[in-house]
Amino acid sequence: WLDSFLAVLACYADTIPSSTFRGESPDISLFDHLKITAAVGTCISEYLLSTGLSDYRKILFKNETDFRKLGVFLLYSADFSGIQKFIYTVSAEGALRSLRSRSFFLEFAMEHYIDELLRACGVSRANPLYSGGGHCYILLPNTEAVKQAVDAWNTRFNEWLFSQFGTRLFLAHGYTPCSADDLTNTPAAEAPYQAVFRRVSNEISKHKLHRVTAEQLRALNVVAARDDGRECAVCGRSDRLVGEKNRCEWCELFEALSRKIQSYNIYFISNEANSAYDFVLPALNEDVFISLTSEKDARNRLVAGENVRRIYTKNAVYTGLQYSTCLYVGDYAAANSMEELAKNAEGVQRLSVCRMDVDDLGQAFVSGFELPGEDKPELKNHFVTLSRTAAFSRQMSLFFKQHINALLSGAYLGRPPLNVAIVYSGGDDVFLVGAWNDVLDGAIRIHEALSQYACGALTISGGIGIFNDHFPIRSAALQTAELEDAAKNLPGKNAIALFGDGEENAYPWEVFIEEVQGCKLATLETFFGREASGRGNSMLYRLLALLRDAQNDRMPLARYAYLLTRLAPPQNAKNDAFYQLFSKSMYDWALSPEDRRQLITAISIFVY
Repeated sequence: WLDSFLAVLACYADTIPSSTFRGESPDISLFDHLKITAAVGTCISEYLLSTGLSDYRKILFKNETDFRKLGVFLLYSADFSGIQKFIYTVSAEGALRSLRSRSFFLEFAMEHYIDELLRACGVSRANPLYSGGGHCYILLPNTEAVKQAVDAWNTRFNEWLFSQFGTRLFLAHGYTPCSADDLTNTPAAEAPYQAVFRRVSNEISKHKLHRVTAEQLRALNVVAARDDGRECAVCGRSDRLVGEKNRCEWCELFEALSRKIQSYNIYFISNEANSAYDFVLPALNEDVFISLTSEKDARNRLVAGENVRRIYTKNAVYTGLQYSTCLYVGDYAAANSMEELAKNAEGVQRLSVCRMDVDDLGQAFVSGFELPGEDKPELKNHFVTLSRTAAFSRQMSLFFKQHINALLSGAYLGRPPLNVAIVYSGGDDVFLVGAWNDVLDGAIRIHEALSQYACGALTISGGIGIFNDHFPIRSAALQTAELEDAAKNLPGKNAIALFGDGEENAYPWEVFIEEVQGCKLATLETFFGREASGRGNSMLYRLLALLRDAQNDRMPLARYAYLLTRLAPPQNAKNDAFYQLFSKSMYDWALSPEDRRQLITAISIFVY
């Protein structure tokens, strides 16, 4: 019942401070404090048991200073390689369903990997410090048995990945010994806490350089093509083909799995094969069978005495499922096809792809709790603790895996639901597709909500590309990634870049929201909605062409002013004063390079 207990504890103790002493900062919840205490206690216990030492009073109390210097703990980390290529290898048909399933599979596989590793090491769900974005950190006891167990399990898991997906996916891992002094950043002047995370990162990098064994290389060189020349229409492999659609069994599964991911909130992992299972994953010494099912079916199978290994629940804690762990998943989707999402767009029926991630998150983890302007190391690093790192990690995961669903569905602040779908959300990044105008609105919601959530301490940058609904999703993802890079290249980051014009369309969020949308776009919408509804967009296209010429120092001001006069209402008309204000603003903006750039973006959005 330990996993269920942790889930209930998180529900009830997440907002209770761990200490009521007013001289301390009440920034660690009782849940985070108890969870870390359990993890640390477990590691110490397992370490002492492995050494055969039994005089705990002498070791832990009388000789506490010496014990705190011993490498009792292992900081363990694992990281998926090949995520981008794996997710975006999809065909045009059923692309959104396949994207969702592939993203889900990677998240699920990582959680399964973590649980099997914990099982092998004899520790619990209290020990993971962070999981998200294909990456994890776990605190383990530093014993030979644990080292052998994690090495054996990682080898087994990667052999299975190779047998199923070839070189497309690989889970690199690494670990480093650390002491209680390291974890409490003692002595602060030497910053041992940050050094621990650097060491484990280096171990992962080394493992990535040796990802394929000699046996696997030989296997790659003897793969024979099929006599009929068939290969999977999605991923290109020539083995494991099933059905009539020229697809391998995994690509076929990923398309079929999408609807079950949306329909069912219980993931039942059994040691027994039955007709209900959806796919198979490796375990320590065998394979296990995963079923996406209903709560009623899961309870019936438990009552029937099925040999259950564990149960995951999605976005909700279910009482009475004694093997269950709650996984939060960003799974909001207004529609199941890109064609439907594009069809419901306002104005032009186009699809947008949005990619966003938090700025400098790695630096925030490493140095985010240091006190600025403080010279004494012990004071500067007073708040650099394992508890704060773990709490920070968990809250980031909750934002991108749980709260984002309410943001996009409109449950927060009573806003309308957005016509978008989450392809992936976790760790510190987001991938959205949807109606172009709602994707833009969704990006703004995420930016504003994260700023509130982190009290302004964290920022996020993103790119938004606009495409037709049959544009290859992999190409759209690559182009949008370039826009995201353009936003991050701005000074201070905290920016958005949109619609494929590179850095020319990149703005700090504040500028985009207040100047592009709040001022220039609002002026266009007000004027053309009231004054020139019968003119269409032809006049705007002409103005836009002149403004773009001006960006190349060829601004024909006389022509621009002439076009503005053609928008004038009849002389002495009721709204003549409003037109005078509009035309003056348009003229003034054309003279300023930065205002002109913003106006070009606003006109593009208005025309769309």
